[in-house]
Amino acid sequence: MQTELEGGEAYNNGKDDTKRIMRPIRRLKRNKKVPLIAIVGRPNVGKSALVNRIAGTQSGGAIVADESGITRDRTYRPAEFLGEKFQIVDTGGLVFDDNDAIFAKEIREQAMIAIDEAAGVILVVDGQCGLTNMDQELADFLRKQITREIPVHVAVNKCESEKTGAVAASEFWSLGLGEPFAVSALHGVGTAELLETMFESIQQKKTAIQGFGTKAKRLAEVKQKMKVSSKRRLPGETEDEALLRKYGLGPTEESVIAEYEEALAAFDEEEQAEEIGVAIIGRPNVGKSSLLNTLFGSTRAIVSDVAGTTRDSIDAFMERPAPEGTNEPPTIYRFIDTAGIRRKGKIDFGPEFFMVNRALRAIRRADVVLLVLDATAGVTEQDRILAQKVADDGRACVLVCNKWDAVANKDSTTLDKSVKYLREELPQVRWAPIIFTSAATGQRVGKIYGVVDEAISAHRKRVSTAVLNEVLRDATLWQPPPSKRNGSQAKIYYCNQVSTRPPTIVVFCNDPSMINDTYRRYLDRKFRESLEGFEATPIRWIFRGRRNRDIMRQKNMNGNPGDGGAGTSFPFPYAE
Repeated sequence: MQTELEGGEAYNNGKDDTKRIMRPIRRLKRNKKVPLIAIVGRPNVGKSALVNRIAGTQSGGAIVADESGITRDRTYRPAEFLGEKFQIVDTGGLVFDDNDAIFAKEIREQAMIAIDEAAGVILVVDGQCGLTNMDQELADFLRKQITREIPVHVAVNKCESEKTGAVAASEFWSLGLGEPFAVSALHGVGTAELLETMFESIQQKKTAIQGFGTKAKRLAEVKQKMKVSSKRRLPGETEDEALLRKYGLGPTEESVIAEYEEALAAFDEEEQAEEIGVAIIGRPNVGKSSLLNTLFGSTRAIVSDVAGTTRDSIDAFMERPAPEGTNEPPTIYRFIDTAGIRRKGKIDFGPEFFMVNRALRAIRRADVVLLVLDATAGVTEQDRILAQKVADDGRACVLVCNKWDAVANKDSTTLDKSVKYLREELPQVRWAPIIFTSAATGQRVGKIYGVVDEAISAHRKRVSTAVLNEVLRDATLWQPPPSKRNGSQAKIYYCNQVSTRPPTIVVFCNDPSMINDTYRRYLDRKFRESLEGFEATPIRWIFRGRRNRDIMRQKNMNGNPGDGGAGTSFPFPYAE
């Protein structure tokens, strides 16, 4: 079966001999129906906390800590308010002086990209600290450069008290960006009023599609129309329509019901295309963010030689359009860049603890995991731990040996020796394909898409029960199941596949405790040798013993009422 490795090559689906021309992979076009709202501000004012409040991701969302510089890259979170779906963009703290903070220039570039994409901007300031020079500089920039095209509103954070919050917010009128809203990201105070005003401003500036932010208002107007006994003028109704309704010449009952159903249908969720989650994990400073930037084609994540540059998980979307002349849906890849995972003993409770937690969570929400290794450093104990984690979570895996261009003294045997070395050092994922890349030069990075497609096919593969039992029979004949010293022998009866993602095979035997790990690995190896398509995915094995009911039916005993006469008859013991 041929697989397309780079854009424009031929692809054969294995079902026929016709070749389809695959279109090149590109960035996923942003859905214009889902506008973006950017959250900006100076460091440590509560931007990430406000993002978590609006997106409803207080648990597992953006990392929040009582120190500046936690957020560096821009991260996107889906949100919903008044039935309207939108995306909230979290950015790092904006600093105009590069000497004031680490990665100040890179963070500023990421924030500017978020502002350019946004339909509205929320400037977050600290109500407890009051107005600062950095707030004034940022407000001046937004007022002169941004407010002409998109709306900008000020959110005065850390105003939990209704009495003192308004007083603290009044100080920020001098920014010249309109009414400041006293909010509390921790308790949710004032966020509804802020979003309602933002929606109205987006409608006035027309920075989103027509009709955005009007679903709830439209539904309320239709509900008022259904009250035909109302004598006052209804919202959204003209004088002529009110006069006609007064004399019974207004909209009919059927038309009002149709409008009501149409208003309700606007809240229905649209069917979303399936996404293939690809998590990029590894030790710190092995080139994960560089690999993401090379795949994405631009600086999606901040890259430096300092270990631990990436803090939060970063999502980047790529799209492979459907082949020409077919009705197939496009293939969407969600690449998840994660923070480097160090050994557990070196991690203190704090920001790094949550960084590692987000990285491990990215493994669980991905379909395929790219385990990035450093070709110049070899395999370490932490790489083995991560490989075991991927296998335990049942995710398809691809070993990406990065920095291949930095390997010195390469010859014709270096590749084969490296493959043999990785197989010996990482037995946990001995089934995973290996690809040698260089994120700095782009060498073989385009082939990752083909390997990911094969891994997805293997992760979702299903084999018929007849074929599985035929392979199982040959395996048990070649190597019988283990036995105990007392002479008891393990017996394997049959097997079947019960699920996919990963492929899960249930083996029925007389005593699961007698099937040791050595024989499990033997069955796994024999199945992979006999069946094609399991090269990039773990196989989950479940051994089940016979149920007590089945055991009782086959014992030599007289039949009991209701068992269908399954017992074996023998003479009455007192008969002569």
